[in-house]
Amino acid sequence: MPVAVVYDAHIRVLCDGCGTESAEVYAAKDMPVMATVAALRKFQSVGWRRESARNLPHSAVRSRADVDRTGWGRWYCPKCAGKVPLAAC
Repeated sequence: MPVAVVYDAHIRVLCDGCGTESAEVYAAKDMPVMATVAALRKFQSVGWRRESARNLPHSAVRSRADVDRTGWGRWYCPKCAGKVPLAAC
């Protein structure tokens, strides 16, 4: 599941491995684009891993900057990240 912006700057990811774990960041004072970038860094700092959309078939039209800025790709919680071999973290 790609990163979803909920209510302006409420950022949520759902684990593609187990489908039950999720993480959320609420950044009311930031612009949505800046909140998304900050949230991606926070998710990764606590163990969430992302398989970049650059490695997924549907992402051929997306630029590298768009993929990194928007968080497109498959996200895995800390438990599943250790079980799933990721092509690019």
